[in-house]
Amino acid sequence: MSVLTGKRTASPKRGKRLKTQNVKVLYLFLLPALALTFVFAYLPMFSNYIAFLDYDFNKGWFGFGSPFVGFDNFAKFLHDHTFYTLIGRTLLYSVTMMVATFPAPLILALLLNELRGERFKKVVQTTSYIPHFVSWVTVAGLFYLFLTVDATGLVNNIRQFFDPGAERISFMQDAHNFLPVLVISEIWKETGWGTILYLAALTTIDPQQYEAAQVDGASRFQRLRYITLPGLVPTMCILLIFSLSGLLATNFDQVFNLQNKMIRLDTDTIGVYTYYQGLVSGQYSYSAAVGLFQGLVSFILIMATNATTKRLSNVGII
Repeated sequence: MSVLTGKRTASPKRGKRLKTQNVKVLYLFLLPALALTFVFAYLPMFSNYIAFLDYDFNKGWFGFGSPFVGFDNFAKFLHDHTFYTLIGRTLLYSVTMMVATFPAPLILALLLNELRGERFKKVVQTTSYIPHFVSWVTVAGLFYLFLTVDATGLVNNIRQFFDPGAERISFMQDAHNFLPVLVISEIWKETGWGTILYLAALTTIDPQQYEAAQVDGASRFQRLRYITLPGLVPTMCILLIFSLSGLLATNFDQVFNLQNKMIRLDTDTIGVYTYYQGLVSGQYSYSAAVGLFQGLVSFILIMATNATTKRLSNVGII
């Protein structure tokens, strides 16, 4: 009890005990996420062992009695005539999409941050990230509907409205149009969701910096250059690390659903190739080896990118 006020004060031990209890409650909320991560992310890692087997499900417990073949499956993939084609196409798709889509959330976040009307700002923000919750199956269906040569093809209808003599183009049956479709669909679907991260990072910038800069006569562009962008560097570095780590892991759902039989052989990526080799052709050991190769390359990329960003900007995930 305090001598001056006559009020009972909490003891340090009691305060520490209450703090520990609150932390325990927070950890309980984490348990479902940790369980799901373990079951769907870490537990499947043990199945990578089949990449070193001539896998047969009927041999031993879950097929783990299959003959051990070492690195034969990896050698088979590396000597496959499609190896360099798949690697080159996957890198082309990933690099192009990263260059085209990485700045989009940042630009949209900066534009939203400059809006003064809060109601309009919320409407634009909500509208922009709703497509994130739409499945790639639905997105692919919409793109096929808009780009078809049929009467419902919106793009061809607009072209013929301005040029009545123009022929209707079959966009989705030409492999040359596949990459632009990937880029446009990715920007439309994910830009709004990525903007949330940048808007959250913008709230951590001290408003007094803007006030001081404005008093000193800094223009809006100067405040953007010397205050806003430096404040977003940590978030940009983290997102860049994850983007570069996925150079060999293009979005399977996106590529698979936007493909069709006429262009599949000319648009396959490593992820889609693994699916067809494993689940369709039944070459489980071979597809596991391809997937493990892809995972190892992604791990090396994420570690190298993390080390580089930590050296240049002292920002990293590890």
